Amino acid sequence: MFYAGSAVKGNLFTDPFPFTSGTALLSAIAMTFILGPVEELGWRGLALPLLQRRLAPIWAALLLGVIWGIWHLPAFLLSGTPQSAWSFTPFLVGSVALSLMVTPLFNASRGSLLLPYLFHLQLINPIWPDAQPYDMIFVVAVALVVVVLNHKTMFRSTGAVTQVIPAAVPRSRSGDLTGDTSP
Repeated sequence: MFYAGSAVKGNLFTDPFPFTSGTALLSAIAMTFILGPVEELGWRGLALPLLQRRLAPIWAALLLGVIWGIWHLPAFLLSGTPQSAWSFTPFLVGSVALSLMVTPLFNASRGSLLLPYLFHLQLINPIWPDAQPYDMIFVVAVALVVVVLNHKTMFRSTGAVTQVIPAAVPRSRSGDLTGDTSP
């Protein structure tokens, strides 16, 4: 999606590599391994299950996508950030579309945070070309395909993960989920 957007933007082969040294590249990649998981603990580990208790996954994903996009608004207002050179509206639309993509991954994995983490990790990969705002066209197109392919699970609450961070659920001695929170 990022390469296709960059091709449309016309900078696929013209933008220089954004890092001047291997150390700078490794530092940027190390940061992505921290930022993605920290955010996903909140977005998919807490917020999405809570929203899916009351809403079908499609509506939970749409609402969470709007919140996710607005969460990043300060980066657009700070000079020196990559986002300060972007338009916020395409980013917001893209956040909603990305939320529509990651929600079926999260639900299909029965609440595992690994897939959302890896998804987020590749989104913020520092070596992608700058394709803003054109990459959002492709992101929205892929999101629509994901919704169509997963329409049975996106529009029904059956199968939606509603347990907050499932790994923290107490288990019986046999390993079954007990749902009992008493000590």
